Amino acid sequence: MKFKARLWDKLDDDKVKCHVCANECVIISGKKGICRTRKNFNGELYTLIYGSLISSGSLDPIEKKPLYNFWPGATAYSIASIGCSFRCQNCQNWSISQANPTDNGKDGYYDLNEYENRKMSLIEMTPEQLVKKVIKSKAKTLAFTYNEPLIWHEWILDVTKLLKKEDIKIILVTNGYSTPGASKELIEIGISAVNIDIKAMNDDFYKKICGAKSVQPVLDTAKRFKSNGIHIEITNLIIPNINDSKEEIEMLCNWVVENLGKNTPTHFSAYHPDFKTPSMKRTPFETLDMAYQIAKKAGLYFPYVGNIRHEKGSNTYCPNCNSLLIGRSGYSFTKINISKEKKCLNCEYSLKNDIIGEVNKK
Repeated sequence: MKFKARLWDKLDDDKVKCHVCANECVIISGKKGICRTRKNFNGELYTLIYGSLISSGSLDPIEKKPLYNFWPGATAYSIASIGCSFRCQNCQNWSISQANPTDNGKDGYYDLNEYENRKMSLIEMTPEQLVKKVIKSKAKTLAFTYNEPLIWHEWILDVTKLLKKEDIKIILVTNGYSTPGASKELIEIGISAVNIDIKAMNDDFYKKICGAKSVQPVLDTAKRFKSNGIHIEITNLIIPNINDSKEEIEMLCNWVVENLGKNTPTHFSAYHPDFKTPSMKRTPFETLDMAYQIAKKAGLYFPYVGNIRHEKGSNTYCPNCNSLLIGRSGYSFTKINISKEKKCLNCEYSLKNDIIGEVNKK
């Protein structure tokens, strides 16, 4: 629904400048920002997707986000809207991320070639209505996921305020393209965990593949969240012949170690051709295994491999003795070797700073 936006400046000639994402669009009257969801109405900025959802929500394993070290085994009530601050050529959720909301936020439509006549209906909800659904589901976490949550800023703030009273944890699955002001508000309202997609460690990738200026705002957001006590996990989708070099993966792993810490879970995911297919090849097992080994060599305690079967890549191992802590098959547990006191059952290494929340047996 149409709702007065936060974090913007009024400029001359009825222009506005938005500060919710790092694009910081200057928008003339009657036009939208890059995200497609924020529109200038006569010199006033509005979000068009406040409470506009693609569905009433779904229940997912928290590992699907992916979050492996935050409340392992928990269920996440997952919600999404439409729009995105990026235009990624490889987007696997392009049918929602590249949709436009109508001015009242009740429907979505496309301006993509051959999709101009395709439309989608959105479900409108108040924060109070959503909270009731989450409580009824018995999920202990709510995940803003599938499209980019940072452009849903006002909705996140209002929903989080209510869910915190119910002790339900808030998760963002995000590209991390935030501003200091927007990040500050998310930190202050009490976001619990984020998975940030660091797509590559160079600006050229972000310009060519994502339609964004630079990777730096993403790195800054990750450091800002981490330093303010928010649980961070990193995802890197590896695209053949684009961001799959040994040097690129080493740069990412070393940056995570130096800036976020060795105990930062880092997920390497397999790509498959989709949307504008920047590569026609799927990510081979050998590349993902190389990434896993590079991460271990860099000192990362918890590297993971997703979207492909890998003998060790879905498991959690003890940073001290390397024994299996949590064995996984898909999103199910095959073994749990962690005591109630959050210690490795083999060497009694304390995991209190590494695994957040109780391990929920499935």
